[in-house]
Amino acid sequence: FTRAGYRQWGLKMQDDVSDGVRKLVADGIADPKRVCIVGASYGGYAALAGATLSPDLYACAVSVAGVSDLRMLLTSTVPWGTTFDNQFMTARLGLRYGDEARLDATSPVLHADQVRCPILLLHGKKDTTVPVEHSNDMNTALLRAGKSVKYVKFDSDDHYFTLEATRITMLTEVESFLKANIGN
Repeated sequence: FTRAGYRQWGLKMQDDVSDGVRKLVADGIADPKRVCIVGASYGGYAALAGATLSPDLYACAVSVAGVSDLRMLLTSTVPWGTTFDNQFMTARLGLRYGDEARLDATSPVLHADQVRCPILLLHGKKDTTVPVEHSNDMNTALLRAGKSVKYVKFDSDDHYFTLEATRITMLTEVESFLKANIGN
């Protein structure tokens, strides 16, 4: 299963999520007007990809420290001091320099105009795994496109929401957003 996901960011991996939602709706298990896609880190990417690549499927989306720009991810510096341009990125994520069309096609930040649902972005400013610029840029793109977005940046926390107070605030923000957009 791991290998099946190689080189499939925004492609088959995203299709699996969307197909699962469609099946739940078709089977009457999920209310199509109350489906919200929520995720953190890669899951945050999946939430943004869902909102941009399958805009009719979701009533809202929440991205916690999510990737929005695959080109930016490819050139990001990671905590151990190298760029992500290594075996992990090329084998697992399938991202390489020269794949600009593929990277652009699956980078949510470049498709903000496609969004049809409200989006909540949450990100720690001290994130060294997914730089906060991903959420900064996504917020800017959504605002420029006239979309409904709320962005909460946590100045003192990291990728993992290590601090108890910010984790509680983050979860409270998600709960309020869900209540406002899909009900209890």
